[in-house]
Amino acid sequence: MTRTRARTAALLVVALAGCQPPERRQQDPARQAAPDAPVVAPVTPNGQGADEDAHHVVFADRLAYSYVLLLAPETPEDFTAPTRAQLKELITRAYPGHERDEEVRLLQLLAERDLEAQSDGPPELALPDDDDDDDDDDDDDAPPSSALGSGDGSGDGSRDGSGDGSGEEADEDAAAVAAAVAATDDPDKALRLAGRTADLVGLSLEQVRAESEGGETFGLIPTRFLFEDAGAPLLTRALDSEERQSLARRRWQLVVRVGYRNRNAVRGLRLLQALVRVLAREHDALIYDPDTHETVDLETFTRRRLQVKLGNIADQIVVVPFADHRHGDGFIRLTTRGMRRFGSVDIELDGLARDPWLLQQATHFLYGLAFQMVTLGVLGESGFATELDDTVTVHYRDCAQAYAGREQSLPRCESCPESVLVHLVERPAEDHDPTGHVVARVVAPRSTSDRPDYDQSAWARSAVERVLGPAPAQPDAP
Repeated sequence: MTRTRARTAALLVVALAGCQPPERRQQDPARQAAPDAPVVAPVTPNGQGADEDAHHVVFADRLAYSYVLLLAPETPEDFTAPTRAQLKELITRAYPGHERDEEVRLLQLLAERDLEAQSDGPPELALPDDDDDDDDDDDDDAPPSSALGSGDGSGDGSRDGSGDGSGEEADEDAAAVAAAVAATDDPDKALRLAGRTADLVGLSLEQVRAESEGGETFGLIPTRFLFEDAGAPLLTRALDSEERQSLARRRWQLVVRVGYRNRNAVRGLRLLQALVRVLAREHDALIYDPDTHETVDLETFTRRRLQVKLGNIADQIVVVPFADHRHGDGFIRLTTRGMRRFGSVDIELDGLARDPWLLQQATHFLYGLAFQMVTLGVLGESGFATELDDTVTVHYRDCAQAYAGREQSLPRCESCPESVLVHLVERPAEDHDPTGHVVARVVAPRSTSDRPDYDQSAWARSAVERVLGPAPAQPDAP
């Protein structure tokens, strides 16, 4: 885990990306060098006449996600990434008195397992969902079982998927898994005794030295996403001026990468974020997200963390506007960034008029659909990748749930249907897309969108208004 590998920056950036569904993978030299790096199969243009495969959206059966920590400027020149034993000690210190809590033990077991050694599949580690300690304090020293929860004192309520929108039922044989783990500290043996396919695969840490900020990349990170003179103020808006000025002096970068499956309310992602918080606090680090390209401080990262009892998807992804070349001048398309961490494609709604009200409502709409995608992408008991149904229902409550935990509530149209059916169709990759990641257009069900007279712009506005209500009436001119 502490080896400094002689890889090129480009290859390391590719290694940050998560897995694609098996049907989308191709074998090539880049994949052989980085086993978890995805490669996108070519597809024909989407829409009417698109390749039929483009209409079949598949969730990842297994993925890996990474964050890049930009360590403090004072980090020594001879810095080395923590060993697995040192990482376990950091976890123990981060959660004093909670060593036997289930998710703290999961963090410890995850720290032991080398992600790269697991590239060919099981055995993998498992522990039960049930928490002996359901304390909901929102304290930095609280164990992950509560730090990943709502922090609202609402009690237990969501671990079975009944209130968090995860769509995941509690492990039926959690007691058997608990007994297996109690019998041995060996995660391989625990898995064999429990006979389970786990949601957690493994962990890797890798250190990278940024030699200069003058080129196209600063270590692993494209310069344009970090420095203001390269056009990055929006992506570093969560930093104060002192933190922003320190970016060029943060030469050491630490890549924290965890492999997991979308099960147990995306527990693998929640544990990855817990580990990132532990390491960021230890090294006074800022945190870069390779899909949204945002760099944030520890306080912001902690506030936005995925919380099992909330399903706060809007804190995990961003919606980005792009020019809409398909529809021409006067139109915008909105695209999500960050859905990879849930094993899902990113989604794009195009044909939107340059109307501020419509663009805001369409953003809410996409967050609601994203929440549904996370729910529908939960890996089943078979362990095989799940294919999205031909249509997906987006409801007002999905949009509201995506913003859970925020003080403001989403305005509601009581007289509206509040739901609409949508279809997803993969579009060709574009240069600005996340590396090797699929983006799918949001269109009407095929009974409508396959027709030659289909009007995407009119449908998009209608769909948004059905869910969130029409535009407010404009006052009459004097």
